[in-house]
Amino acid sequence: MPTSPLIPLQQSPRYAKTLRHLGRSVRVLHVSDEPPVIAVGRHFGPLHVSYLPRADLSGRRRDVLRRLPRAATRLIVPEEGTSLGGAYPILTPQYVAEINVPTAPVHDRLWANMHGKWRNRLRRALDGPLTTRQSDFSPRRHNALLVLEQKQSKARGYRGYPPDFLRAYAQVNHRQTVMLEALLNDQPVAFMLFLLHGAVATYAVGWTGPEGRKLSAHNLLMWEAMRSFFSKGIRRIDLGTIDTEGGRDLARFKLGCGARVRSLGSTLLVPPGFRVSP
Repeated sequence: MPTSPLIPLQQSPRYAKTLRHLGRSVRVLHVSDEPPVIAVGRHFGPLHVSYLPRADLSGRRRDVLRRLPRAATRLIVPEEGTSLGGAYPILTPQYVAEINVPTAPVHDRLWANMHGKWRNRLRRALDGPLTTRQSDFSPRRHNALLVLEQKQSKARGYRGYPPDFLRAYAQVNHRQTVMLEALLNDQPVAFMLFLLHGAVATYAVGWTGPEGRKLSAHNLLMWEAMRSFFSKGIRRIDLGTIDTEGGRDLARFKLGCGARVRSLGSTLLVPPGFRVSP
């Protein structure tokens, strides 16, 4: 049986389906028997942009760029470093944190890959009063938690996936979301929401209150996510980008749990009218 490719959320059919549900323009560019390339249409006043987020443009796949309208500005974030004729690098590469399923014994290797302080916090959380609950994300049932995350994001100055996108994803991709909650006396003190797409689970948003921070609730939830996803055939957990300046604490958390950092390519811009060449 062929192995499902490890495609980032932004290039998955589920992402395209969600954006279309929200009324966005999406082009799916097919590449024979390989996964397609997703291009999102955006308008900024009179400016039309074809945006390719985390696009795999290796080998013959880059030929799909010739099918995009030349009248549009093409903005490309390649999954790997690449150079294209007619494209200008405008931003240095982003870095993403990923946890790939290790070889057996899986749990032992996951545990060994953690940094010592992160693992000690997890030990305390496992021995503490918290319990966990896993369920499909329900926009109605979990709305109060999303509100808490929105307040947290404004206070800390970061941006995650917007609530409208998360609600739409759950609506059009049945049972492809996982809400993990940490509970103290049956009340949520932290949560993490993951979006499933093929063999990958992508971390979307999360929140923790004062009690959750004190009891290392997110360490417990990340451990629960790793154990649960890898036991069900998921092969990668994508924790998103790493920002060691503006989001130092979050970056430390992601690296501490054993995630590995991988560089994407430089963001490329192709001006209107320019032809793209390999």
